[in-house]
Amino acid sequence: MLLKVSKPLVLCISLAMFSGCGDGSNVPSAIVTGKVTLNGKPFTGAAVHFYNPSIGGGAFNLDETGTFVSSEPLTVAEYMVSLDRPGPNQGENPADIVWPEDNSGEVPPKYRSSGKSGLIARVAVGDQNNFVFAMIGKASAKKGLEGPTAFEPLSGS
Repeated sequence: MLLKVSKPLVLCISLAMFSGCGDGSNVPSAIVTGKVTLNGKPFTGAAVHFYNPSIGGGAFNLDETGTFVSSEPLTVAEYMVSLDRPGPNQGENPADIVWPEDNSGEVPPKYRSSGKSGLIARVAVGDQNNFVFAMIGKASAKKGLEGPTAFEPLSGS
């Protein structure tokens, strides 16, 4: 007897079988916090990007004091760091989404690229994941960015 099964059902079963079990909580991870300054003053209106070419990363908006807190834990690893335009602040429903001020055009050019910024974050297990990134230099003459430039490969890769 031949059993007829719908394609969506087969897809759902396949995804369930191959996605594995659990929530990945066995991978060490941590919340990261920090502050970004430009020439000694708090920098706002941008997002700090953590990027590792093997595992990805995350981006976190700077608040009005230049500080950030990751919304999700990052996997314990070394990350290259850059700054770029901020993303929307999510709310409970689509009407709550707010785009913060975009001051990313003021980021000195070297800090826009994770491969050139020289900023590194070593995320470790525990509570010592508070990073201070001190940018030094003149603001870019470029107002706004064409798109993310944070995801360039490590030098020598």
